[in-house]
Amino acid sequence: MTSPILNFAIRGFQVVFAAVVLGLSVGMIKGQGPTLDSPISLRYTAFVGGVTFLTAIVGIAAEWISVLQGMVGLIIDGVVILLNIAGGVLLAIQIGVPKCSDTSPENMLNLYHNHLFNGGCYKKLPKVEGEYQCWNGPFNDREGQLNARCKEAQADTVFLFFTVVILLVSATMTFLRQKKGY
Repeated sequence: MTSPILNFAIRGFQVVFAAVVLGLSVGMIKGQGPTLDSPISLRYTAFVGGVTFLTAIVGIAAEWISVLQGMVGLIIDGVVILLNIAGGVLLAIQIGVPKCSDTSPENMLNLYHNHLFNGGCYKKLPKVEGEYQCWNGPFNDREGQLNARCKEAQADTVFLFFTVVILLVSATMTFLRQKKGY
């Protein structure tokens, strides 16, 4: 086990990063249009944020519960690292390389066609044959939400990877401490 002060600092960052991931993901899920399902990737990242938050509490409890120290702690951190990597890569792939601050018509059209940003779409509108209308777009006067949701999704991805770095530091410290035998 690492020193208690270092462990509290690492787990404190983990709690903050997990709360940010959970908050951003849930906020984007709640920003979906009425009766429109949220993308599974957003639900997954909300799950990862919640699990990461709970494992931070377990990591803090490991200071007093010896069974959570050593190999058990490494395994828990390893699983959470994999969950965060999967969530970060999933979002990064689905986000692509948008220009979140660009409000040009071409870029807004690209953002409009991304399912993470558009808030969900109603298929085959009765008034326009073969077309669809998305919740965040010109039809609902919510074009500004496209840029905002793009920035939120990028921040969500970054904090998933920040969590991976923090957990790698924690796992390395635990491994080195365990290797020395004290």
